[in-house]
Amino acid sequence: MNYLIIISALLFSFSMNAKHKKLNLQKAIDARLVKAKALSRGGYQGYCINLNLINSSPDSLIVVVEAGRRLNSCDDKNQDILIVKEETILLSSLENKWVKVKGYCCQASNHSPQQNASYAINKLADSALVTLARFLNVSTFDENIEQQAIWAISDKKLTANIAGVNDSLALPLRKLVAGLKNEPLPWYTILSKVFVYQSGAMVTFPQKLKGKLNYSNPSDGYVTLFLLDKNGKEVCLIKSQWLKACANENYELNVPVKGLAKGKYTIGLKSQEKELTKMEFEI
Repeated sequence: MNYLIIISALLFSFSMNAKHKKLNLQKAIDARLVKAKALSRGGYQGYCINLNLINSSPDSLIVVVEAGRRLNSCDDKNQDILIVKEETILLSSLENKWVKVKGYCCQASNHSPQQNASYAINKLADSALVTLARFLNVSTFDENIEQQAIWAISDKKLTANIAGVNDSLALPLRKLVAGLKNEPLPWYTILSKVFVYQSGAMVTFPQKLKGKLNYSNPSDGYVTLFLLDKNGKEVCLIKSQWLKACANENYELNVPVKGLAKGKYTIGLKSQEKELTKMEFEI
């Protein structure tokens, strides 16, 4: 008797699973098997979108929401959202289901959306953003790092902004983005902070410059770390310190740049006798 119950249960399970049709969201929408809409949960990053799926078919469906799908804001002032985490959603016959999806702003100059702001279920983003989204789908970084990576592609922001407390952890992401932009990997990183105004407008403020200056010092003595603007004007003498004679050493930078205007700068080391090294950076 128990064997019959087990066999019946297995056959029922097989029968139910056989009805499941797996397809990505775009195909489900195109085939009119699924109706979809998206609303903001408030905010511009992380699990910031509520996605509603309605199964219009008599069979159960497995719908894959693709990483790389771009959700277009129905209000032009609000940011579009790039989905970066693939979601697999099981829908029973005629089921109406809400799910949270992970995404990030891909229009840095627009406003962060308010809760329940409407989004159209658009198609996949351009190839560079899709490649980045698929990488983020299988990786885990701090939200600010992931956001800066997306803006580096979508809004041509600096690749150097893809930075965290431990820059080595974000290095694979910086390398990917630099490659997608067909540019050299920056020698430095800029730690930054995003401020969201009550209106939803957003501004990114640089906080710290990090990196390594390679230098050689022919003799023991005081060496000054200096910072110049694009016109060669000294912005500040950051500090002077005693350095021993050395060859091919790295000077670790962790320099506050808060308050500096956007633009190109030069940072370097000089002794009383000569300039030891300098490198250009941009904020």
